[in-house]
Amino acid sequence: MNLEFNEDQRLLFETVDTAVGRGYPAGGRAAATSSELGWNDQVWNTLGELGLTGLTITGEHDGADAGPVEVYATLEAMGKHAAAEPLLDGVFLPSWLIAALGTDDQVKQLLPVLASGGTTIAVAHAEPARPWGVAPSVTATGSALTGVKSPVRNADQADKFLVTAVDENGRAGVYLVEATADGISRTDGRAADWGHTSQVEFSGTPAVLLGTGDADAVAALRTAFARARVAVTGEAIGLMETGLAMTVEYLKSRKQFGVPLSTFQALVHRAADLYAKVELARSLALWATASVEAFDAGAEVDLETTADDAFVFICDAATAAAEEIVQLHGGIGMTYESEVAHHAARLIAITESFGGVSAARRRALGSESLLRAPSALLNNADVVTA
Repeated sequence: MNLEFNEDQRLLFETVDTAVGRGYPAGGRAAATSSELGWNDQVWNTLGELGLTGLTITGEHDGADAGPVEVYATLEAMGKHAAAEPLLDGVFLPSWLIAALGTDDQVKQLLPVLASGGTTIAVAHAEPARPWGVAPSVTATGSALTGVKSPVRNADQADKFLVTAVDENGRAGVYLVEATADGISRTDGRAADWGHTSQVEFSGTPAVLLGTGDADAVAALRTAFARARVAVTGEAIGLMETGLAMTVEYLKSRKQFGVPLSTFQALVHRAADLYAKVELARSLALWATASVEAFDAGAEVDLETTADDAFVFICDAATAAAEEIVQLHGGIGMTYESEVAHHAARLIAITESFGGVSAARRRALGSESLLRAPSALLNNADVVTA
């Protein structure tokens, strides 16, 4: 299994890195998340012009028809700058659900607009005080939804919602709702990373079922969320890499007792340990990404287990990285004005994404994967099972 970018993927990474970096100088995330939009509109337009909003969409629907590695490269480059644009939450994840469940007309109507960067769609699945993996409490009666979803990221700017709900027969489905529809009330707030998030209440809100109801919506949701958990590891790697680089530079320039902090061996060892954690996390993130690529090519891959394994490991590294980069900066690392604080905050927010680490661990405890020896090789016939 090749865990390195090819020439085209490396060029994609460098292009995104350069384009996003221009819009995110020092203080860039603070300015973006504190704006009314919640991200940098100029950067978003650039992403659209580069075709990155169409990465996960087929050429038939005006997309780039790219694969998981291209998604990873793009998100790692965005993570380097702690970019706030909702590429994963507002475009990639909805596109996977629409492609998996939508009717031909829905696909033709929605995917080209997503690919152009002309819209974002908020996926509303999480519910207050309910575990991620249980059936939704939001109900669909006929063509109307009733219930509450929270948190819903970037709901304040979304043009549409994809809402998970159960119908009168207890069957789960995904419903398309216009953001301007009657019966919607929204309470906006901030997430742990200062990004925009909302509680959205539906009260007899008009909705349209995504698809005809024949497809297995639960399976489609599990696959889409597994893809999202793998994809977000790319952003985490970018955040950790830059956070480490800023910390090393700070240790070199900050003086105590008249000498740079980098002369204190204990601090150097902590930075070295963090470097090792980041590189281990990078290897596992690339392995998971390559596994998704193999899954798309028809290989026998347990996608959800692979995603959970990678997500939990990388989130543990992300938590350690967030703690270390803040602590090694001292008090300045706790301030909103500090660049490293935004990287740390986003890393912690990632650990709660798509159900978070706790939901991934619950799935692992309920699966047979704990009885199988782990392997970095796909379809490894020599793996010894318990």
